[in-house]
Amino acid sequence: MQSINPLTIFYASLGLIALSGFGILFLNEETILAICFFIFLYLLIQNSDAASEAIESQKEVIRLELLTSLVKGQRDAVNAKVLLNHRKYELTSGLEALFQSSDNLIQRTQSTLNDV
Repeated sequence: MQSINPLTIFYASLGLIALSGFGILFLNEETILAICFFIFLYLLIQNSDAASEAIESQKEVIRLELLTSLVKGQRDAVNAKVLLNHRKYELTSGLEALFQSSDNLIQRTQSTLNDV
């Protein structure tokens, strides 16, 4: 692929500015964004080897960060389940103690009433 001379891009930019200044071409936000996007695509295609090398060098780091995040999330989920089960156990133990004390109180009341 043939490379575009930077002076060509400069002259094209000056031409667009001149056309906009004379009122022939209006450069609004959408037009400027489209021009920047096409320049970005062109530069990405021209430097695809450098871009792919940069992505390859970061790929392992990104993969490691994702795995670390996944493991941490799973660990947090397991800890939340353990905490929930512990609270259920405490609630069950408290209810059991409450029912036993209620049964003892009922039996004492019944025995008191039977003695009278």
